Amino acid sequence: MATAGLRTRSEGIPRRATARPEPSDPPGDGVAPFRPEETIRRFERLLRSQERSPCTVKQYTHIARLFLSFVPKPLEEVTAKDLESFREHLVLVRHYSKNSLYTTIRGLTCLFRSFGLTIADQLVAPRRPERLPHYLNEEEMRRLIATTASTPRDAAIVHVLAYAGLRVGELCHLELDDLDLDRNVLHVRSGKGDKDREVVLDDRARAAVDRYLAERATAGEASLRLFPVGPVTVERIVRDRARTAGIDRRVTPHMLRHSLATALLSRGCDIRYIQKLLGHASVATTQIYTHVDTQSLRAAYERAKPGY
Repeated sequence: MATAGLRTRSEGIPRRATARPEPSDPPGDGVAPFRPEETIRRFERLLRSQERSPCTVKQYTHIARLFLSFVPKPLEEVTAKDLESFREHLVLVRHYSKNSLYTTIRGLTCLFRSFGLTIADQLVAPRRPERLPHYLNEEEMRRLIATTASTPRDAAIVHVLAYAGLRVGELCHLELDDLDLDRNVLHVRSGKGDKDREVVLDDRARAAVDRYLAERATAGEASLRLFPVGPVTVERIVRDRARTAGIDRRVTPHMLRHSLATALLSRGCDIRYIQKLLGHASVATTQIYTHVDTQSLRAAYERAKPGY
């Protein structure tokens, strides 16, 4: 019996002699064809209803689309062999790094759990390598910031990244109401891990933001967002400014965050305060900067080295 609502052929009309059904026809056994986009849309709605960050929603829906293009079947029919074949494909064909594989497995686990399935729980994510963060030294940071002097918007963006240590997604989602100019504080809403925090707005960053807001008021701009731009625009601004400053490395917004943390640590700031400023869930994440600050490490060694 054909499934209710599916188109059926009238009796007496000869079937077309084709090797397989047309795309618009249901399979011969009367089962509706699998439509991965419906699953992906439902998954995306579930992620949004869980108030996941926009970055996570985009990343995990991409992972779901990638998986369902490789294993085009309903999730409840997916086998352990299917999952293992997909993992092998990512490593051997697409040459995924450990970091990329880790994120993909996290996304797959979330996909299946969102539909009440646990088969993906057996996938073991690789341990991510702990690489030292790339950063700019203070002289390079001064040169980069100086290149923004003639452009209020770029100056405000770079100053907030450089002095507040925000992630690019956090910066792009700042609203005017997140500015507390009486206390010189920025409210970062739903940062990584869906955590809110407050960060100090340095006097130089405050001056850059004031100048930018004055320009916006003159232009009559009415956006509720502090910086109505996307991450790609911010990345381009930082990259271009670094090039203008004569920095011959690829510079990203996240490097400014690393640069702040490294500078604070080298100047004696307590690592727990750096953890709070950056919004790290664990101080273990922040401790990576102790390996970067070789100058302080050298000084500490010279003070404490044995006399034999």
